[in-house]
Amino acid sequence: MTDITINIDEYLSDEEKRQIAREEFRAACAHRSDTDFERILSNAAYDLVRKEVDDAFDGGMVDTVRANALKVIRELSSFTVFNRPNAWDNEACKGWTYLQEAIEAAKPAIAERVLAIIAEMDGDDLRGRLDGLIGDVIVSKLTAPAKVEA
Repeated sequence: MTDITINIDEYLSDEEKRQIAREEFRAACAHRSDTDFERILSNAAYDLVRKEVDDAFDGGMVDTVRANALKVIRELSSFTVFNRPNAWDNEACKGWTYLQEAIEAAKPAIAERVLAIIAEMDGDDLRGRLDGLIGDVIVSKLTAPAKVEA
């Protein structure tokens, strides 16, 4: 391989290099604003709303905010309260954390209850249920579409 070394100082003046740098910087800024235009506007809107709320906030607003927050909390679904972290939420919410802690703490009681239910089941009934489950698994495996390897 042949390397070619070019000294741009022999071809461009300092002013031309500055002009190229300015043009490239403008082009990069224009591209960035084009691709992020909606996000930039929505962020600006959030900042404006936040400022307006801060300006309008007075002593009576505390009670209004508290009442509205409680109303929202009462109407939350279990999905919202116990939602685990996802691509947008890096940390688990408190509801998810508390739910996981409660499940972990309840594991012994859950295991005890499951064992008690199994112990109360008639042996023939248990065998019948297991036979049904095993049969369902076998049928689903036999009727599943074949995997095609590339």
